[in-house]
Amino acid sequence: MYNKKNILSLLLALVISSPLLAISTTQIDAIRNKEAIADTDSAIIEEFLGEAFSELMAKTEFSDVAALRNVIISKSSSITTSGKILYDPKYLSAFENELTNAFKEAKAMKDGKVKNLITANLLMLAYDIGHVDAAKTALPYLQESNIMIRYWAAQNFANPAIISQLNQGNATDRPELAAKILKAAKAEQSGNILVSYAQFAAGLKDPTGNEILTAIAQKRIEQYLAWTVTDEMSDDGILKALTDRIKTDTDSTKEMAKNFATLYSLVVQRYIQGQQTISDTSKSYLASVIVQGDKYVPVFIPEWNGNFKRAIDKDLASVLAESDGLFGSAAAAGKLSTTVGFEYDGATKTAPPVLTKPAAQKQ
Repeated sequence: MYNKKNILSLLLALVISSPLLAISTTQIDAIRNKEAIADTDSAIIEEFLGEAFSELMAKTEFSDVAALRNVIISKSSSITTSGKILYDPKYLSAFENELTNAFKEAKAMKDGKVKNLITANLLMLAYDIGHVDAAKTALPYLQESNIMIRYWAAQNFANPAIISQLNQGNATDRPELAAKILKAAKAEQSGNILVSYAQFAAGLKDPTGNEILTAIAQKRIEQYLAWTVTDEMSDDGILKALTDRIKTDTDSTKEMAKNFATLYSLVVQRYIQGQQTISDTSKSYLASVIVQGDKYVPVFIPEWNGNFKRAIDKDLASVLAESDGLFGSAAAAGKLSTTVGFEYDGATKTAPPVLTKPAAQKQ
């Protein structure tokens, strides 16, 4: 049981640990509750956002910035159905103006730690508001050196709301943004960030989506072949994106199936060949990707009833046999290529690239 002293101590700890926000939400909440807003209410919206962003830019602790971020997003829509008609667009317009100015201010900051903190949170704000124009403010950060900033910049374009708006809106936005994402994806080395680009490409109704996914798959394929791959779990997201793409563009089926088969086969080969050289964590990640990948295969082979999990539980020879049956070998084409109708690159058209043992294993 808590005594009075314990309760007072707990309350004091909560007060100290909770972010102290100076901004008042009274006026903005009153406007959000209106059935219709007047032109004069725009000034209150702009004032609220101006104060919120000013306070956010002055913070140096993540919890404080996150609390303000939540307040800003929570006030972005009217509570009433009729009020949304005018309130929501006015709020969005004022928000985007403040966001643009905030990025400029953050760019000029001298303290690198605070600069990165604020920039990352501004990118999170752009993601949370979920509008194409706000997402565009993330474009200059797609190739930043700080990985957290790059991740949140990329996440803006993995946002389903953004993909949907691009597919339904101005047709010129799609190829322009897709070309910039393609450039960023080709330069990116982080598997987790590549997943964000793959998710964007999978749902985008533009031919460049195929180019982006092929570039991402090829990058991972090259990393596997060179034994330089990291964060193997990210390949689950990439394999899923390759299968999701054909739901958006059925004409891409052969290309996506070939990318899928080549990358997936190398995941399996790394698991088999790396038993003595890669970490237990990597082996665990690879096993998870292999088992999960079985669930994506029916997109290409509707009757597929994969047994990779059972093979992994049994022995490596069973995993290899399962792999040869699905992906093919020098002796015979596999189920995936024969069903979809594609050939692999290289001398052996029936088999994916062969992953040689890492140097440490060679005799």
